[in-house]
Amino acid sequence: MAEIDGSVRRLFDGEDFAVIVEANGGSGGAASWVSNNLSAVEALAREHPVVVLRGIGISGEKDFPGVRDLLVGRPANYVYRSTPRTEVLEGIMTATEYPATEEILMHCENAYQRDWPLRLVFCCIKPAETGGQTPVADVRAVTRALGDDVLDEVERRGVRYVRNYHEGFDLDWKTVFQTEDRGEVEAFCQANDIDFEWTPEGHLRTAQTCQGTARHPVTGERLWFNQAQLFHPSALGEDVLEDLIDIFGEDGLPRDARYGDGAPIEPEILRRVRDAFQTQARQFDWQAGDVMIVDNMLASHARRPFTGSRRVLVSMGRMNSELGDVAGAAE
Repeated sequence: MAEIDGSVRRLFDGEDFAVIVEANGGSGGAASWVSNNLSAVEALAREHPVVVLRGIGISGEKDFPGVRDLLVGRPANYVYRSTPRTEVLEGIMTATEYPATEEILMHCENAYQRDWPLRLVFCCIKPAETGGQTPVADVRAVTRALGDDVLDEVERRGVRYVRNYHEGFDLDWKTVFQTEDRGEVEAFCQANDIDFEWTPEGHLRTAQTCQGTARHPVTGERLWFNQAQLFHPSALGEDVLEDLIDIFGEDGLPRDARYGDGAPIEPEILRRVRDAFQTQARQFDWQAGDVMIVDNMLASHARRPFTGSRRVLVSMGRMNSELGDVAGAAE
């Protein structure tokens, strides 16, 4: 591996899953540091699903685009959204804008879709006063913990995501599809095998069956790869779920996840999934200027509740579909 201008150590004691590079610094700026050390950084990213770069010279948001261009390339177009974000610059967004008191559960980005980014790059502009970590988890370890019985069943049946878009609850369809044109929504759904219907009240309902597991396009490994545990109503907690059922009924909930054939996913499987992610969760405290490179199939991420102001940006790219030939060869 090429030498790197800094020191490299494990991010979490005793685990090779994640490393941190503490740069020696320099006056050239963050993009210059990444450019000069790109081959070494990429070698680390091939070996470790999570790589944190610290002290490379990011002093504000203006420094991130040049770094993103080197580490991500052409950014993904974030359509068919699952969470609220603000686009700061083209292809650079805020991390999910849920209330600070809420915890965002472990997930792999866009695993509820048939195409997803293989690389995420986070940049901490301002860490929270307390909390606000972005925990990561080793998806290989999660996959092993779930076992072949769960993987085989979910792989065979897939996961069906059902969404009802209500004004004022969760995301509305205009935000999810980034358009106010119903025709554009319908064209997107038809192009992506998403079932859709407009209710008499003008609400949109969609359903799409996607993968339960996926093979990494480079390593060929079979991995747990879906967002059933996030979309399933049980993720809301009993009190919130009861309130939403009272308002919308069970068939009108903003989100649901079922097997691809429409049958309910057993609570025991969802419990095993959440327990596996919880067991594997690891976290570190952000420092201003930190950049975190994530293999989106080998590492999941989350967010802890926080106090004070917090600003973390993210860009995603290297879409799975762009490596389709490699994926086929790996299988």
